[in-house]
Amino acid sequence: MNLEFLIAKRVGTATKKSFSRAILRLAVVAIALSMVVMILATAIVSGFKNTISEKIFGFWGHIHITSSYSPSSYSFESSPINQNQDFYPSVDTIRKVLHKVPETDIINSIGLNSYNPNLYIGLSLMLLALLFSFAPQFLKKRIRLSYRLFVAFLLTLASIALLVTQEYQIVQKDVIHETEGGIRHIQLYIHKEGIIKTKDQIEGIVLRGVGADYDWDFLKQYIKEGDILDTQSEDASNGILISETTANRLKLNLGDKFLIYFVQEGNSLGRKFTVVGIYKTGLEEYDRRFALVDVRKLQQLNNWRPFRSYPVELNLDEEQFILKGLTAGTAPTDLGWKYVQEHWNKGNQLNFEDPNFMGAVIPHEVARLKGIDVGDSLKLKYTDTGGDTHMFNYTVSGIYQGPEDARVQKTVFVNWQSINNLNQVLPAQVSGFEIFVDNIKDLDALGDYTNYVVLMGADQYANTIKEIQPNIFDWLSLTDMNERIILLLMILVSIINMTTSLMILILERTNMIGILKALGTPNWSIRKVFLYNAAYIIGYGLFWGNLIGIGLCLLQMQFGIMTLPEDLYYVSVVPIEFNWLTILALNIGTMLITLAVLIIPSWLVSKIDPVKAIRFS
Repeated sequence: MNLEFLIAKRVGTATKKSFSRAILRLAVVAIALSMVVMILATAIVSGFKNTISEKIFGFWGHIHITSSYSPSSYSFESSPINQNQDFYPSVDTIRKVLHKVPETDIINSIGLNSYNPNLYIGLSLMLLALLFSFAPQFLKKRIRLSYRLFVAFLLTLASIALLVTQEYQIVQKDVIHETEGGIRHIQLYIHKEGIIKTKDQIEGIVLRGVGADYDWDFLKQYIKEGDILDTQSEDASNGILISETTANRLKLNLGDKFLIYFVQEGNSLGRKFTVVGIYKTGLEEYDRRFALVDVRKLQQLNNWRPFRSYPVELNLDEEQFILKGLTAGTAPTDLGWKYVQEHWNKGNQLNFEDPNFMGAVIPHEVARLKGIDVGDSLKLKYTDTGGDTHMFNYTVSGIYQGPEDARVQKTVFVNWQSINNLNQVLPAQVSGFEIFVDNIKDLDALGDYTNYVVLMGADQYANTIKEIQPNIFDWLSLTDMNERIILLLMILVSIINMTTSLMILILERTNMIGILKALGTPNWSIRKVFLYNAAYIIGYGLFWGNLIGIGLCLLQMQFGIMTLPEDLYYVSVVPIEFNWLTILALNIGTMLITLAVLIIPSWLVSKIDPVKAIRFS
């Protein structure tokens, strides 16, 4: 039988109405309130960080792949890249990958710093401080307790000052870890800036073009009116999904039509859009700036494939020829074609009625240089915007006598449709790709994997959303510091209250302590009696603290009692997220830390003289 526990139990239940009982009740209340605050702090901070992060990741994705030739990885007017990539869409089959994580090599770090003499001096001062604090018998007889503690305090300060001011060499080693998840989804996008103009309002906007592969699961839950965009239709939709903020500022409603103006190659272009949906994510900065449209509309506006309007003349730089396209409508008025007719040599005319006609009329100089005649094959290499190349395969249908003008001598006339077919032959173009990962903890590892494995040797580069939007994540990281400060303060409150309560309890039980000492009970056994009693008080406070704290969290989750200004905090109600392991750690940590600190004031028991204590009443 544990005698100390039995005595502590009797002491705890036998306390009558007194000043100490009121103090003990206050201690229970203080412990309970501290636990309530700690549970609320961890649940709110965790919920806040995860809710904001999920909104940002849902809107932006986790990793962006853009062209290496873009002015900036974060630019809304980036250089186009081909939609047909080796990684698209197969990259979403990547699961767990291995990656290197730098970790501190403690043993080698200690060995590397072992040659610093100041470290030995600092540790020696610390040992001396411990010697004066827990002095052996010969020091106790010669030096008073107050002097010993003062010397120990000075030695501790000197030791800490010396150890903190040293420059330590840290050895790190790379340890291979496996990610917890992989890549969940990849989708293409295009960004383009424009200006919205209504009857009485003008406002800048960034259009975000999305395609048939767009994951609508995130945005669906934030749509207030209307529906999502139809990106599956055969023709590009004129619909636009705007935020509630934009709709209110521009006084737009569902079904309204308005113009958006763009600057393209120095020219102003206006396009009409129809509001098909209104959303509100609560990310005020993004809601104010972004609207969603069909990606094909932006491909048309940017003059990107598959909607590029090719010029009637293409410069074949490598061939040093000019490829000129004609139609049934443009041929009769084209001066060059008129010259061809007047200086016809041999062969057949171009067939403008057949869109698949791949005949070419060439000047005699080209025929001479190439060594070809009517009916022979003519292959011409063309390099398009973005570096994509295509080999035109024509058949020489006719030859004309070219003039001495070098430009006309190297002009090859073809059906314009054969040039425009580049939209179908060459891959479509987009601004970039967004990648979503399974687990946010793997973001940096999968970002590096995408750059150095998936995109190895390619003209694209990957940036994580933390690199693109660092300010928001720096702001979120500050909440971790606030959380740590709150937890530290609450534990200090618990320690101070329990220290006070324990000392009052010891003073109230001075008579009992004297009797136990007279019966030969060791000091440590008597101290354990009061520590058991303190543990009971702490446990009682933790019970009520957990009950109230978890209850408040459940009420907030169910009814959203506490609200926030969404334009400042990106959420309308205080988010709550439980982590039962965190709550368990808080309970165990509070109990152990408080009890460990209470060992010091329980030392007061050893200073009580049994004779004086028995007489004490």
